[in-house]
Amino acid sequence: SCLARLALCALLRAGPETPATGPVARGAQLYRQKSCASCHAVAGTGGTIGPPLTHIGTVADTRQPGTTASDYLRTSITDPGAYIVPGFPDSMSRGLARRLSAGDLDALVQYLLSLR
Repeated sequence: SCLARLALCALLRAGPETPATGPVARGAQLYRQKSCASCHAVAGTGGTIGPPLTHIGTVADTRQPGTTASDYLRTSITDPGAYIVPGFPDSMSRGLARRLSAGDLDALVQYLLSLR
């Protein structure tokens, strides 16, 4: 239809999304761009293959004794098999961290820490 073609043209002209400036906003943007919600849910929206992340900013502190929430989340992204949440498979794709700059990894961790 004409309307569908117009929408597609507008989408193609828009190009890639401009990176957000604040770390939490940039992290939320990366969460969307990297399709994290295909496996993880936040506030009931998203997949169920991986553990829900609704309160991960609080829960991460309790997952691995002696490990800060920030370190737990960073390791969970850079080495997905390091910590497996009971009841969930070891199915997070490997290599995500290689596709993130150091700043983007920090932003993604900051976003996850904000989920309380």
